[in-house]
Amino acid sequence: MAERFDLGAFAYAHRGLWLAEGPPENSLAGFRAAAAAGLGVEFDLRPSADGEVMIFHDPLLDRMTAVSGVFETRAAGELKSMALGASGERVPAFEELLGLWPEGLPLLCEMKVDGTTDPAAFAEKVAAQLAGWRGLAAAMSFSEEAVRALPASLMRGQLVLPTVQAGEARFDEVAGRALADGIDYLAVHHTDTARAAALGAPFVVWTVRSEADLAAARPYNPAIIFEHIDPALAAP
Repeated sequence: MAERFDLGAFAYAHRGLWLAEGPPENSLAGFRAAAAAGLGVEFDLRPSADGEVMIFHDPLLDRMTAVSGVFETRAAGELKSMALGASGERVPAFEELLGLWPEGLPLLCEMKVDGTTDPAAFAEKVAAQLAGWRGLAAAMSFSEEAVRALPASLMRGQLVLPTVQAGEARFDEVAGRALADGIDYLAVHHTDTARAAALGAPFVVWTVRSEADLAAARPYNPAIIFEHIDPALAAP
């Protein structure tokens, strides 16, 4: 089983260490760049139509590929043939990342649950792949059902919608249930840093894109998921 780790000992490149001019987000090249920089990574997992765990953020293919349509309706073989943007990178499978990732750097695996995805079944599939991997990894989701379906032996995180989107009461309810369930950490928007810190549990903030937002979060000592800022600034 994947090993637990100190969440705050690393900084995490959001969807890998990617740039508008390449490598693209959630690509093997972006993950390799993050590993070379000694970073952890946060990335997105979705199921293919035939049940393979793939790495891709959006529910639709349109933004990141030359193909239109719903991601979950395509088989893994077809998805793996699709180029990401104008790059030579293709949509990767989760097993491809596990095959190249160094065991001493952490993976934050976000499970995307929407459309017809069964939360518990998908979480079990992700956990099964991590059961055969011996590096540092945690799985998390906005779906409370998916997180609860993960085995207690795996490091688990609960993503919480921002208060500016869902309201303070919703934030407190979701966070409270997760902590009562014995969750290992929370993952919150950087605008909710102070609110998360008051709960006293380990937490990571997303997605820090400016030095000003980084400076605002720092006094609360969260782990940082960042994008397009100097990795040295985001380091703990």
